Amino acid sequence: MKRRRIEERSRGVNLRVTSQDKTPAVIRKAMIKHNLEREKAEDYELMQKISEEKELRIPDNANVFYAMNSTANYDFVLKKRGPTRPLRAKSVTSSTLPRMKQKGLKIAKGIF
Repeated sequence: MKRRRIEERSRGVNLRVTSQDKTPAVIRKAMIKHNLEREKAEDYELMQKISEEKELRIPDNANVFYAMNSTANYDFVLKKRGPTRPLRAKSVTSSTLPRMKQKGLKIAKGIF
């Protein structure tokens, strides 16, 4: 029984994706086809198989039709998310402020 269940889950399933479908809706459709309705859709992510070694993660709230790589295969994998990692704080710098300072210095040099 366990083996058959695994085979059923690994079997390919065809889903129609329109230009209106967002990632959560596509994940839910795939979960229904794979009899995973009882699990949370948020625990899964949608990946496009680019090659044997590469996969493209479709962003969580993306429009799948436009987010996918149209030059690669149209093969997708539904993967259970791993444990969440804490986000690192990024230092954000403004590119506008240094330019304003530079322009201000150039103007000041030109006046004096």
